Amino acid sequence: METTDLVSGVAVFEWLNLKMLLILLLGFLLVYYLIQARTPSQLPPGLSFWSQCGYFFTRDKNLLHFKMVVKTYGNICRVNMFWVKVIILSGFQTIQEALIQHSKEFAGRPNMRINDFLTKGQGIISAPYGKSWKQQRRFTVTIFRNFGLGKIAFEVKIQEEARYLTETLKSKFEGQLVDPKPLITAAVSNVICSIVLGQRFHHDDKTFTRLIKLFDEALQLSSGFWIKACVVLPAIYYLPGPHQRIFENRAAIEAILQDFIRQHRETRNGENIRDFIDAYLLEMEKKQEADSFMLDGNLLCNIYDLFLAGTETTTTTLRWGLLYMMAYPDIQERCQKEIDEVIGRSRAPCLEDRARMPFVNAVIHEIQRCGNVLPLSVVHTTTQDTRFMGYTIKKDTLVLLNLWSVLTEERQWKHPHQFNPENFLNDSGEFFKPDAFIPFSMGPRACLGEKLAKMELFLFFTSLLQQLEFGWPDKTSPPNLEGMYQIVWAPHPYKVEVKCREH
Repeated sequence: METTDLVSGVAVFEWLNLKMLLILLLGFLLVYYLIQARTPSQLPPGLSFWSQCGYFFTRDKNLLHFKMVVKTYGNICRVNMFWVKVIILSGFQTIQEALIQHSKEFAGRPNMRINDFLTKGQGIISAPYGKSWKQQRRFTVTIFRNFGLGKIAFEVKIQEEARYLTETLKSKFEGQLVDPKPLITAAVSNVICSIVLGQRFHHDDKTFTRLIKLFDEALQLSSGFWIKACVVLPAIYYLPGPHQRIFENRAAIEAILQDFIRQHRETRNGENIRDFIDAYLLEMEKKQEADSFMLDGNLLCNIYDLFLAGTETTTTTLRWGLLYMMAYPDIQERCQKEIDEVIGRSRAPCLEDRARMPFVNAVIHEIQRCGNVLPLSVVHTTTQDTRFMGYTIKKDTLVLLNLWSVLTEERQWKHPHQFNPENFLNDSGEFFKPDAFIPFSMGPRACLGEKLAKMELFLFFTSLLQQLEFGWPDKTSPPNLEGMYQIVWAPHPYKVEVKCREH
């Protein structure tokens, strides 16, 4: 009886503690709101305090929240995640001015505890603007160029994966329904693996499939509730709970990548550079000076960043491509007609064909525009106090680049709100690219893999349509072209009906 009373007393005490904590939190938020309301600000206009709290607790998959904010407050506005201020920049001219005229001021990355826990400020994607980031980016660009980016060496790797993907669909899934995501992911990932790790993997390889699964999970965790909670309340990192899966996932990926690095150290052969890891290890030996950032931690984070960025964006764009081809079979047929006329069926597509295929090129760009896989880009921050468009933005303020607004801006496009390749064709039917086509962003933080992504999209897309037809299996309803937001803007899961093209 006494034990039961003791347990009940503890439960009541814990409940009272929780209640008191909630009261204190609400009190703090109210005081913060009153202080903010009374404090003169040179920040852009934005949502009310309570609307901002509501945003924190929702996963807005359709970007309606940001569309509403931009429509209400204009091309430079503000939202808050509680006490974390976020500036949203929209429209081509606004974003261009920020990233080109004020490139250094807007080139930062969030200085948050969550980044310290995950990356320790290393790598390329999340690294702060500074000497380390500049050295990593410059080295990576140089190595990619030395390995033949944009030339035959890279082209052959992509052609090999495109051929394997096409043959797999033909031999195993012809006449069937198939979810194309796993196959496309494996094919695109193998391109990065051959460059970074020096090998390609069979699609059923256990290490390879586990790595892909972990990266897919990392993407979902990066857009979930708990990552926001870690941003707002860094102290919860030290507490048990569902948010620990974020750090467990990162550790599992890094353990696999560390094993590849160890294997490279054991099998290196002098100046024989097999891949990115070999090149980096050699550079580490050469650069022994104290101010060099060619370090083990940067190598690990660089591999992580290259694998994630090099796989997910291209895979998602190709998934959008197949979905749009099923939604617009007339466009699919016209692409195949141009492929037959320029390439035929007997040889693989090559990059030299692109210049003679304006319609296919326009369709690929239109898929990127409408698919828009990074609608808010990667989060930027200001590197110093910045005077921009009449407002004062403090150092380390988070900045979201609303690329969606640029890619659908009515002044920039013939058909801004519909899928239409005419957006990239002039009156003579020739391909042209408007200045507002910036899915890879611009400025010093623009995607360094842009050239590789363009090669992959053309070769994979043309190879698939050259040999196969893709049909929507449900004849009673059209494909769902509404996406879902998981850091990348991705189509909902779907299955496709695969048929070999008749000769």
